Amino acid sequence: TPFGEFNGMKRQGEKIVLDEFPSLSYSVLQMGKFDDNFVQEGQELQFADAEEDTVVVDGVICAARTEENVQKAEQKRINRRDAARAAVDALLNEDIEGKKVQVYTKVGVTDIW
Repeated sequence: TPFGEFNGMKRQGEKIVLDEFPSLSYSVLQMGKFDDNFVQEGQELQFADAEEDTVVVDGVICAARTEENVQKAEQKRINRRDAARAAVDALLNEDIEGKKVQVYTKVGVTDIW
């Protein structure tokens, strides 16, 4: 985009909501890498607390590169239709209200390390 990395702008929007509008209820969803080819639709949604060491590499939510993460080389993925379902479910899910969570349906080997 002409104004910076897309995911960087999303993180900036998350920060604005949290800092500038404290009276709003919120749920921040950080989707895993969209993968319609190798992630079957209709799997159970997984929610993990977003970690402060979360980084975005080529549009993919990953943990910060540590030796352990490089060895495991894992990546959270989600089918686009499941991502849409997660966004709708988040509207009524009290377990994630007021939290930042990563949403995925499959953890697979990454090809970006």
